[in-house]
Amino acid sequence: MIFALIAIGILICAYLLFLWENRRFVVRRTEIAHKKVVKPFTVVQISDLHDKRFGAGQEKLMQAIRDAKPDRIVITGDLFNRKNKNAYRNAFSLVNQCVRIAPVFFSEGNHECALGDAGEAYIKAIRDAGVHVLRDEFVDSGPVRFIGLKQYAEPEKLASMLSCEKLNVVLAHRPERFPLYAGTGADVILSGHAHGGQVRLFDIGLYAPEQGVFPKYTSGIYTIDKSLMYVSRGLGNTVIVPRVFNTPELDVLSFKPVDKKEQ
Repeated sequence: MIFALIAIGILICAYLLFLWENRRFVVRRTEIAHKKVVKPFTVVQISDLHDKRFGAGQEKLMQAIRDAKPDRIVITGDLFNRKNKNAYRNAFSLVNQCVRIAPVFFSEGNHECALGDAGEAYIKAIRDAGVHVLRDEFVDSGPVRFIGLKQYAEPEKLASMLSCEKLNVVLAHRPERFPLYAGTGADVILSGHAHGGQVRLFDIGLYAPEQGVFPKYTSGIYTIDKSLMYVSRGLGNTVIVPRVFNTPELDVLSFKPVDKKEQ
């Protein structure tokens, strides 16, 4: 009986510890070298916020974004939370501050789509705030072409938007579609959705939507042929099970030219 109570106590403490861990975030910095990059630039990637709050008025999150000094900011879907149609205030607070720092580019996630009319209203609101909403669309920003895909965009649609001269940075929420999009020759794909595999053991994610158990694409850099994909573990959560050994993250991506010695 005593051992059972001790075990239950340990489990409760562990659960509370992981709940606390889910309330903070880390800044993950990654370098991406590409032959199309002439001058270095920095992108902050925000993914899977799910309207989560990090400090009053998103103060903690915004300070980290400002410290990164981004040239562009991208939001790779699930800014809002389909489980609560009123979950938008924290997302709007973040967006309204981000547009004052750098150009912001957004592609939809499954939660925006699942919200229906409310989701459309929220997307219109962030567009009105100055965000480049890209739904099977692109915007050229200097030497970079930002392409935003709808959830299930066909690879032919992506191929029709690629630039031969500019660096193509594709915002595609669902990482499991990487093999399809890599087949188009896309340069860099930024994704999320997998929440890092929810639980990570030995730095391996255990489960992700649409990928199932031991998913292939959950965190960091993956390559197929000449295409590179970076998957963010994201900032939020939507299930009762907390993220375990999988702290929410804000991603700072430093794009740089390929070192001539490495060519």
